[in-house]
Amino acid sequence: MKVLVITGSMRKNGNTSILADEFIRGAKDAGHEAEKVELREKKFGDCFGCRACHKNGGTCVQKDDMADVLAKVQEADVIALASPMYYFTWTGLMKRFLDRTYPLLPLLKDKDFYLITLGGVPDKKLMANILADFNMYVGCFKEFNQVGCRNAGSIIGTAALMPGAIREFAAMQEAYETGKNLK
Repeated sequence: MKVLVITGSMRKNGNTSILADEFIRGAKDAGHEAEKVELREKKFGDCFGCRACHKNGGTCVQKDDMADVLAKVQEADVIALASPMYYFTWTGLMKRFLDRTYPLLPLLKDKDFYLITLGGVPDKKLMANILADFNMYVGCFKEFNQVGCRNAGSIIGTAALMPGAIREFAAMQEAYETGKNLK
């Protein structure tokens, strides 16, 4: 099984990346092929909304790093979106990536999506908005294709403000176990 983790944090080796790495470690320990794409290392622009991709077989007219990332998304069986929560939703970087997956709308089938997210909030109930946004994003593929793309679950860290703080929380074990138990 191919596992792809997309991280949307601007911090190198920040809490989001640490949690994503633990998910990947679990997946690799279970014998899966796993890769992480750090969006902050990629050069890509906003979606133009031109819909040319839906007329030409799913190829975006922009020539940037997103072509490679979208190919990896298509090849993956499991896609984990890892983003810290900013103002109760995705980072701008992750949202830009999500918008750029528009060419894949008619193409993605039979994928399991996971959300890996954390924030400085003290309670998981304050993560409701990002969870709803994630569910709606995955729902777009399900609605369009009527098959196969699933919200397979989420890993949520809270109260992780300081760099590396996530290492002390239960979300680390949850991330590892979720990765290890992918089917």
